Amino acid sequence: MVKVRSGRLLIVEDEHTLRQLVSEFLRGEGYSVEEAADGGEGVSRFADRGPFDVVLLDLNLPCLPGEEVCRRIKQDRPDQSVVICSAAVLDCHLDVLRGLGVDQFLGKPYHPLDLLDRIASEMSRDRSRRRLDHAATAFHPSYQAWSAQSGTASSQRP
Repeated sequence: MVKVRSGRLLIVEDEHTLRQLVSEFLRGEGYSVEEAADGGEGVSRFADRGPFDVVLLDLNLPCLPGEEVCRRIKQDRPDQSVVICSAAVLDCHLDVLRGLGVDQFLGKPYHPLDLLDRIASEMSRDRSRRRLDHAATAFHPSYQAWSAQSGTASSQRP
């Protein structure tokens, strides 16, 4: 049995051939894929067409570095799932990105099945977070007011 996947992805990758190959692979797996060739385009695509189920983000980008792209995306949508796909992830990157709530990193070169696993993991985590929020709201009608006041709403969580 073939597993059919679905979801909206944004790939921000400056290497044209890699971006094209990964996009075609993911489309073949059933995902809807938007592409951006640099950091500025990534921010624009997110603003115009987001949110996405997962953003796949390189760090070494022209125009705006990946860290800044992530910061702007998370400023607009704190609960946006982001997977960093980069050949060079330094300790200073890790500190900043983890502070933004990013904990999925995939080093280049990566195997396509590893990419699928990371995407599935992020999408599953997002579905679980939404179910918990829904359950908490149903359990206690004033949950949203309390969580907003206490700063624990999932939209504010990393």
